[in-house]
Amino acid sequence: MLRHVLLSRMRAAAGLVAFGLLGAALVALPAPRAAAQPVVGPALFDDFDYTGYLDPQLTQHGWTLRSGQGGPGVPGATWRPQNITFATVSGNSIMTMRSGTNGTAAGTEHTEIYQQRKFLHGTYAARVQFSDVPIYGPDGDRMVQTFFTISPLAYPMDPSYSELDFEYLPNGGWGIPGSALLATSWETYSEDPPQEENVSTQERASFAGWHDLVITVDSTAVTYFIDGRVFATHSEPYLPESTMSIRFNHWLINLLGISSRKTRAYEQKVDYVYFAQDQVLSPSEVQAVVADYRTRGVTFEDTV
Repeated sequence: MLRHVLLSRMRAAAGLVAFGLLGAALVALPAPRAAAQPVVGPALFDDFDYTGYLDPQLTQHGWTLRSGQGGPGVPGATWRPQNITFATVSGNSIMTMRSGTNGTAAGTEHTEIYQQRKFLHGTYAARVQFSDVPIYGPDGDRMVQTFFTISPLAYPMDPSYSELDFEYLPNGGWGIPGSALLATSWETYSEDPPQEENVSTQERASFAGWHDLVITVDSTAVTYFIDGRVFATHSEPYLPESTMSIRFNHWLINLLGISSRKTRAYEQKVDYVYFAQDQVLSPSEVQAVVADYRTRGVTFEDTV
C-alpha cells in the first residue's frame, strides 16, 4: 500500500539518521522450551515505573521520548514528550501516550518513545491498551497506535532495512474503512520514487482494550501473536537483517477523518515491554517471565 509508505515510512528516517546499520548473520535458534524450564540469557524488561517524562531514569534505561516535528503522520504536527505520562493503576505502573488534534496541523500532537538500537533475534512482547474513541472531543480521526521495531534506511531500497509492526487503526486509514489491526514485516522501501517491499496481515475488527502482543523472530520466520493466538507468520525475504530499536508511537495519518475544529485526544496505554535475546518463547512463557519479575519486585532489567 503506497499510501502506507508516503504517510508512515518517514519513521525510519526520523530519530534514526545518526545510526549506522549493523549487519547480523542469521542463526538457528532453539525450539521453544517447556514451560517448567527457566528462561535464561540476555533480556530487557521494563514495567514503566517512572515519575514522569522528565524522570532521569528513562534516559538511564535507554529510552528516548521524541520531540520536535517530522514524520510519520500529519506534516507540521509536533511530537510532545510531556504527553507521555506514568501512573499506578490496580497495582501496575502504566505508561499513557496521549495524542490528538484540533483539526489543524499546528494543533496536532503525536507521541513516541523508543529504546536503543540493539535488538534482533528473539522474542518481543508488550501489553498494550488500544482505544477506539477519544477521551474527549469528537471521534473519527485516523489514528495509528503501535508496538514495533525498526532500523534506519541508509538509502532507497536498502536491503539491510528491518521493520516489524503491530499497528492498530481504530478509525481506518490507508484504504481501510474501519477498525483494523495490522502486522507488517518489511524488506525495504523507497520514498522517491515510492516503492515498498513488505508483507502485511490484517484483521478488520475492533481491538479496543488490553491485549498481549508478542513477536518472535528466528532464522526462518517472524510470528505475531495477539492474546496467545497466532495472528500472522511471515518468512523470507521479510526477516529482519539488522539490529532494531523497540518503539511505541501514537499518531494521526492525516486530518481527513473528520472536519471538526474541536479539540480531541486519544490514549494508548502500555503496561510493560519485554525482550528475550535469541530465544523463541511462547506467549504463555512470556506471561510466566513477567509474573516472575513482578513477584520479585523487579521493575527494570537490561542485560542485552
